[in-house]
Amino acid sequence: MIKIFSIVVLLFFAYSFIGWLWETIYCSFNARHFVYRGFLLGPITPIYGFGILGVLYFVDPYQKNIFVLFFVSAILVSLLEYVTSFLLEKLFSLSLWDYNDVPLNINGRVAVPVSIFWGICCVFIVKVVQPWMLDHALLAYQKYSVFLPILLIAITSWDFGYTLANLASFTKAVKEINERMENKKQELGKEFSLFRQDTEKLSHLLFDETKREMPKLNFQEKRLFHSFPHMKFKKLKDASSTKDIKDILRYFNK
Repeated sequence: MIKIFSIVVLLFFAYSFIGWLWETIYCSFNARHFVYRGFLLGPITPIYGFGILGVLYFVDPYQKNIFVLFFVSAILVSLLEYVTSFLLEKLFSLSLWDYNDVPLNINGRVAVPVSIFWGICCVFIVKVVQPWMLDHALLAYQKYSVFLPILLIAITSWDFGYTLANLASFTKAVKEINERMENKKQELGKEFSLFRQDTEKLSHLLFDETKREMPKLNFQEKRLFHSFPHMKFKKLKDASSTKDIKDILRYFNK
């Protein structure tokens, strides 16, 4: 039982790291500068670990049929992606990715072309990567026993709690900026639109009077902000305020 637990945990972290590495390389290439991706501070993206483990264990009866494996994997991973996006929006009023520009998307959370890509990746992992990965997980267990999995879980648990605390602080800053903007809109009326054309003027209009309350982000908050350029803030009275809020955060956190 302990051996099975250890192997599953080691596979989870291995695939979470591979997912983080893939996203970091892909996003860094597109941005033409290094982008440290991932929701957590450590170099793992847990959604990949959960997704691959789900495919490996829950789709096990279908793994011999490559076409069934492809379709079931695509559906399972897309469902996980949709639920994760939904929870982030409900809990923190944030959207970290947006597929609205991708054809055949569902509420911008998942999209058919992306699901096809996940399906292909899962087939490759099951057929090619997993046998090699399982061998190395067994070697790691033989060398470190259950201590390595427990250490990884402990570190990640701290990371998860730290990240959630920072995310709550970040959303609080966003909410405060939005509230100040709404108040100034009501106070200045049409004149407010003139300030929106200049980020520096808008920033000082909102925060000059209370310099101590300027929205300064800590390291993790900055990393989250810069790692997800398509981040959107939900539940705003004015959807166009997202751009203004991002510009203000960049201005005060250069």
